[in-house]
Amino acid sequence: MVRSRICFFSLVLVVSGILPFALIQAAVAQEVFVDPTLSLPTELVFTVDIAIDCNGQAVKGVEVILAFDPFLLQLDNIEAGPWYTGTGQDYFFFDYTTVDPQGIIHFSSSVLDGANDQSLTIAVCHFTALDFGSTPLIFQDVDVRGPDNLDLGFANSIGDLILIDSAIPVSQTSFGNLKALFR
Repeated sequence: MVRSRICFFSLVLVVSGILPFALIQAAVAQEVFVDPTLSLPTELVFTVDIAIDCNGQAVKGVEVILAFDPFLLQLDNIEAGPWYTGTGQDYFFFDYTTVDPQGIIHFSSSVLDGANDQSLTIAVCHFTALDFGSTPLIFQDVDVRGPDNLDLGFANSIGDLILIDSAIPVSQTSFGNLKALFR
């Protein structure tokens, strides 16, 4: 109800010429985010996706830096996601895993022939779990550039978490062995 009133009020301001339409378009959320927000890996080696929601905005390049707990996870590598590999366009993708210290996810990327306005996974991060626990994924920098190389001011998600839980091993036992536990 409140949201519809705000939209109606904004529409009235645009129609009356008080509020330029460009400001309304800028209010639409374009975001770089971790998908899913809460990762619960079932194996010690797993992946986490970093995605982009362009919301129709043409994007030329993306640089992202995130931090995580290096005592719980080891970043093995980062590879380009379907936002690059699935378009048929030429692209550049640089993984800083071997350059940056552990605990940092850092990649730079660009579409070389044109721009992309799709909302898809831009990077796939490959991890190995080192210990049990939880670690937040904290965005330190998100730089999304348009075809004119101007910063587009994309937002980023917050509260992203990887939870590595110990699995309880399941083994078959006889009823007699189970009773012996309680004697």
